[in-house]
Amino acid sequence: WHWMYRTRVWREVLRPGQLLREPFCRECAARGLRVRATVVDHVTPHRGRWALFSDPANLQSLCKVCHDAKTMRELNAELRHG
Repeated sequence: WHWMYRTRVWREVLRPGQLLREPFCRECAARGLRVRATVVDHVTPHRGRWALFSDPANLQSLCKVCHDAKTMRELNAELRHG
């Protein structure tokens, strides 16, 4: 499903739109920090499902540190639960 990130709708609509709506990292903000977001993350991993991939309500802005930590938590959970 990595091809989805090369689509026009992701590059020109979804990603920039999300960063405009939410320019600061959501997880840092929850801890009282104001850190510029650089990554648009899918709250619920889409696993190739276009409807979930393209749903603006499933997007959140994160800094790279928070995004990498979330990705590791998701991968570890997948490994534990198969």
